[in-house]
Amino acid sequence: MLAIITVGIPPEIHLGPLTIAWHGLTIALGIIVGGWAASYWLRERGLPTDPVTTLGALLTVGALVGSRVFYLAEHDPAGIINPATLLSTRGFTFDGGLILATALVAGYVYRTKISARYLDAIAAALPLGIAIGRIGDVINGEHYGDRSTFFLAVRNSHPDALTPDPRFAYQSGGLYEVLLALLILAVVWPLRHRFREPLRLAWLVLGLFAIGRFFEFFLRGDSPDLALGLSNTQWTSVALLVICVAGARFVRPRDPA
Repeated sequence: MLAIITVGIPPEIHLGPLTIAWHGLTIALGIIVGGWAASYWLRERGLPTDPVTTLGALLTVGALVGSRVFYLAEHDPAGIINPATLLSTRGFTFDGGLILATALVAGYVYRTKISARYLDAIAAALPLGIAIGRIGDVINGEHYGDRSTFFLAVRNSHPDALTPDPRFAYQSGGLYEVLLALLILAVVWPLRHRFREPLRLAWLVLGLFAIGRFFEFFLRGDSPDLALGLSNTQWTSVALLVICVAGARFVRPRDPA
């Protein structure tokens, strides 16, 4: 029988007067490495990498703002109009960040009339960036589910972790997100040269995340139930998957790059 995973790392690193949160550190690393992967993809296509910095900034802002607002809409709608609550660093929902970040990046690409391949570049690098960024969730004990003895359950033994009791292991939404992102990366990255039409790769990545998160939330308990025994996140995943399928059907080979 495989043993559960035990993480005893404190959620924050204290270097004298400086305090660094693992969550923020891994997100920053994810953005940097993801930007490098997107630039690598663009260089393979012979496209300039200059827009990656702006696209990365838009993605970061969209992810942070969208995920926070979506979380409050789920758990505390009145907090959206309360600046103190809105600016809190605790409580984020992936779907809201994905939706707003995608809208901002797509809007920039459309407005500046750069190649739609830039959306594919961001999509190809997205799973790697998310996998790295979510490591902080595992360390912090965020997005936990029920207590479990499953071999992928995580026991956060440090007393400052967010899980209810350091003596027990819980289903770890953070770890599942890391594994899901790595699985999508393993599928998409080796096939990146086979997508001739622009945007098809982007739709595929978004669709795979929607499918993966739909099934993941049968194990997680941090999204409120909505209807028919499914959580709000699962219904959001269904809606995103429908949009992705519809969008992929309208992809046309109009960009020779």
